[in-house]
Amino acid sequence: MPSISLPPVYSDHMMLQRGKPIIFKGHAKDIKKVIIRFAGECVSMDIVDGCFTCEIPPLNVNETGPFDMEFYADDEACPILVIRDILIGDIWIAAGQSNMEYFLKYDADWNRTRKWQSDPQIRMFNVPRIAFEGQKKDLEGMGYWFTADDKDSWQLFSAPGFAFAHHIRQNTGIPVGVIGCSWGGTPACAWMDEASLTGELDVFNREYEDALSLFTPEELKEKSLEALAFESDPRHGFEWETVMYGLTLKEQEKWLETHRNDPVLPMGPWHHYRPSGLYHTMIETLAPFPVRGFLWYQGESDSGHAALYTKTMESLVGCFRRTWNDNDLPFLFVQLAPFGKWLECTGDHYAQVRESQEKAARLIRNAYMTSIMDIGSYEDIHPKFKMEVGRRLALLALRHVYGFDVAADPPSVNEAFRDG
Repeated sequence: MPSISLPPVYSDHMMLQRGKPIIFKGHAKDIKKVIIRFAGECVSMDIVDGCFTCEIPPLNVNETGPFDMEFYADDEACPILVIRDILIGDIWIAAGQSNMEYFLKYDADWNRTRKWQSDPQIRMFNVPRIAFEGQKKDLEGMGYWFTADDKDSWQLFSAPGFAFAHHIRQNTGIPVGVIGCSWGGTPACAWMDEASLTGELDVFNREYEDALSLFTPEELKEKSLEALAFESDPRHGFEWETVMYGLTLKEQEKWLETHRNDPVLPMGPWHHYRPSGLYHTMIETLAPFPVRGFLWYQGESDSGHAALYTKTMESLVGCFRRTWNDNDLPFLFVQLAPFGKWLECTGDHYAQVRESQEKAARLIRNAYMTSIMDIGSYEDIHPKFKMEVGRRLALLALRHVYGFDVAADPPSVNEAFRDG
């Protein structure tokens, strides 16, 4: 029976990037030719080895829709696949670790935000958090487009990502889509391809190989399966939520003692921290879906290599831009907030990471940094005012991408004087 399959990001309620060719890839079965009708355009392509690549001419913001996209097999009169309720606007990928992933429901302003009227021209999509090919897990709130009307999915979306969309929408009137592509605790090397981890950055590959040598393959698999089963247990998820909402230092000490003997996922082929792992299972699954730019909030897990973080950022930005074949895509990122102690983590090297981030903002073309030095928390690695983080990222975009005359960049030192 003829059929067409597409990546999950091409689905009902999606948003497509304005002003850029719409490029995507799909698979077809028992079909020689696919015809696509969308927003007055008609594109035909042959099937080669069960695959096809399509390019639809750019649309602009005056053609916001909603539209339906129809796929026809060969010369059939009726479509075999229809994607409904499509908007045209600006799409941003919100990536990083837990401070970007940080759910709206954990945010300090959630009780106020949850009462906002839903804007149907803000669309959200969470990339499924898959650590390795073939992983089976609960993917609640992931793999489909939604609006704030979907309360269950909305509360599990990135608070900085949503706040960014809200403020861009309020100031420009342009429909905004945000693709959440983040995972707590992840180092930057997990989000880059192998070609990006060379020279000085090969240290991450060497550390991975050293970690593999700690166990036999059989031991590594056994420990990994035990830890993955523990992490997928709903009881563990419920207990971890208390940590994300915020605990005092005394409560954290009690939590650590209670969970001292919990299974721990060892570094290896099943770990989401491994070099290049999430690039292949998450980032690469999106390309070449056209986007306006990237939002990035990460660095906590790279504090052990703080002196390398400028180089890490340069490689990461280069990797993302190569993957989307666009060397000018804006890259907006968050400088780490002040932090003292949380569970077994400390902020001892955060000042050096922040220095590296400032250097990266100066060195990387079309990359801009916002500061949140005033909204950190000494005893929590997750500052709770994430809506403000998103607002500051939006200010960067309004100034440097959309051309608004607004104050957006963090203060910087122009000169210093030594007394005497």
